[in-house]
Amino acid sequence: MKGRMRKITGILLAFVLCIGTASQSGAVTIDEAEKKADQLESDKKKAEELTLSDNEYIKYFKGKQNLVQDDIEKAMKKSKDYANAQPDEIATAAERVLKKLRQVNSEYLSWFEMILAMVFAVIGYNLPVALLFFQAKMRKMEMENEVMQFQTIILMLMRIERVNVEMILEWLERYSNIFREPISRCVNNYESGPWEALEQMKDEINYKEFIRLIESMQAAVEKIPIAEAFDELDSEREYYQARRKESNDRLISKKGLIGKVIGFAPMVGLFVGYLIIPLVFIGLTSMTSSFNTMNSIKNTY
Repeated sequence: MKGRMRKITGILLAFVLCIGTASQSGAVTIDEAEKKADQLESDKKKAEELTLSDNEYIKYFKGKQNLVQDDIEKAMKKSKDYANAQPDEIATAAERVLKKLRQVNSEYLSWFEMILAMVFAVIGYNLPVALLFFQAKMRKMEMENEVMQFQTIILMLMRIERVNVEMILEWLERYSNIFREPISRCVNNYESGPWEALEQMKDEINYKEFIRLIESMQAAVEKIPIAEAFDELDSEREYYQARRKESNDRLISKKGLIGKVIGFAPMVGLFVGYLIIPLVFIGLTSMTSSFNTMNSIKNTY
């Protein structure tokens, strides 16, 4: 249920942000037109008042079809702002407002912006799942590193005389991060029953490599020497190191391939955008004009 809510939240946020960005681009265009009008005025205060006055007429005439300059001039003549203005000043102001109105009325949500919004909505829908996969991958790598660290600690401790499973657990707890909580509970419950405490920790963990270490500790609890319980640890550790090295090599090669694609993408885009697309456009235009010429000659004869 939580995963579905995250997906719905992601798709709504991506769609609304994309639509809002597209709408804001129109607002920025209007503001730029107003700034250009303000720059023509020498007095900043007067320019601000002029912009406020223009905005009132824009709000009044916004959305009206078949609007002409005379309609704006008639409205200006009735207002207090242009009560003492000359006809030339009113005509200039009406022309300026009409240009702004045309720019405002021409702003609309195009099909390309809708498609882009839907694309980002799909990305937002799948983003929580992608993040979960990424977090799971990183978590697995951290688990592998921590278990290899545990193996190194056990290899150093297993050669020491009078070492027992409780001491090993205490040392593992000191250097643990991901498995700290289950190891701490196992250490706290160890006095009430070593086997039961280790079994409870094994039930809480689903990582196979660490479960094997726990099973070796359970074997050591049953009066088997520590060295015999972990006799296969050297070979297992070498196997895990080789497998991890191979995984890292694959990851590095994959990242290198992605980096090459990203590095060549601007050059390919430049080549396609500035060479191939114009050539195709020119070829289609020439072919169309040639067909039209041939048809005109054929109709003449």
